Amino acid sequence: MLNCDVSSVSFQPATPAPVRKQRGHHRTSGWVPNQHGAWAMVIVPWVLGTWLRFHQGRGAAYALVLGLFWLVGYFTFHATSVWLKSRRQARYRRPVLVYGAITAALGLLTWALAGVALAWWVVPFVPVLAVALALAASRHERALVGGLLTVAAACLVVLVAAYASPAEVPSSDGTAVGLALACLGYFGGTVFFVKSMIRERGNAGFLAMSVGWHVAVLAAAVVASLLTGFPWAWAVLFAILVVRSLALPLVGPMRTDGLRFTPKQLGLAEGVFSLALMVIAFTTS
Repeated sequence: MLNCDVSSVSFQPATPAPVRKQRGHHRTSGWVPNQHGAWAMVIVPWVLGTWLRFHQGRGAAYALVLGLFWLVGYFTFHATSVWLKSRRQARYRRPVLVYGAITAALGLLTWALAGVALAWWVVPFVPVLAVALALAASRHERALVGGLLTVAAACLVVLVAAYASPAEVPSSDGTAVGLALACLGYFGGTVFFVKSMIRERGNAGFLAMSVGWHVAVLAAAVVASLLTGFPWAWAVLFAILVVRSLALPLVGPMRTDGLRFTPKQLGLAEGVFSLALMVIAFTTS
């Protein structure tokens, strides 16, 4: 016979399954971008180009409207990326339509203020936008190439804000070009650095790529300072960033018991370095 001794059975209350904390609606609706570090990449190049335009005594209206166009355009890009990534679900379509309409209106106003020559600036942005949206549609929007292309487009805004026509750039003193390249060196480095801390954490090969980028940018700044009089303050900033690109991963994700850094913490730190970048630009250009 089967002997069931219930006295030896221990009954314990069932442990409830952990409840996943739902993310706020704004994180997935497409209305508000949720990438902390992207704000500096969007705003800083426009600020530098606009400041340079004012500093040279040229019109303010164009640059200010361009800034609104660029900001809302970023919202449109984000909303479109979310919609494409969702396989074009209807609930993500409204932000695309609303932001898209506002962007179109601001684009026409910017064009009216700047003149027909502004259209030539569209040429380098179209392939970047096409690649970025294609990556979003295939759910690879976080790919390294996509990040670097987006950074390149954002840094180009330094020139767009400073000069309404690309034809003005060759006859300029090169300050805007230098600032755009400095932004490219810095923000391109943030793409590598943040990935080495989060998505590629523990990947020694990717860490080497990240440090290599930062060292190359530092070397370029030193050479530019020696040959062209490029302010040495940039080399100092990039030297600090070289140390950061290696030190933080080594004390953090490259160790099993290393420090943990959240995306928000990294984004706030990038904000501090972005302020340092602007201070150098304002005081040396």
